[in-house]
Amino acid sequence: MKQFIVLTAILPIMMALIMQTGQDQKNNLAINIIHDMVYVAKEKAKDEGRFTWEIQDRLRQDLSRLLKVPEEEVVIYCREEGDILFYRIEVPIKNVVAGNRLFGISDNENQYMYVIDSYTIARKSDVINDGNVGGGGDDVGGDDGAN
Repeated sequence: MKQFIVLTAILPIMMALIMQTGQDQKNNLAINIIHDMVYVAKEKAKDEGRFTWEIQDRLRQDLSRLLKVPEEEVVIYCREEGDILFYRIEVPIKNVVAGNRLFGISDNENQYMYVIDSYTIARKSDVINDGNVGGGGDDVGGDDGAN
């Protein structure tokens, strides 16, 4: 009888620990999705020279669709200082702990905000008026063969 009592006490905890492995994999997948989507948006912003409203809306919609979170919960901050584009993306990760109620964790406490806070340099076009790339026809200091 003692073994049965111990089994009924230990079994739920053991099950929660086994389920946590799957939950961790799911959370890591969500983080990888966030990183990939933010990278794509950052590259588009570098090409555009800024985070346009279209880039921000597309990022918000894609993250919302793929992670199944409301668009209102995806927060995007962008600012520019010269050629530097600063951005901060906040996305909620929910259901962090498997079997949260077993451990006394409420659904509101069983989440966190994943934040990417970074910057990038906007690309500038190297095209000169004559259409040549990288400096055009000015060969300053070079030897053109004429004496």
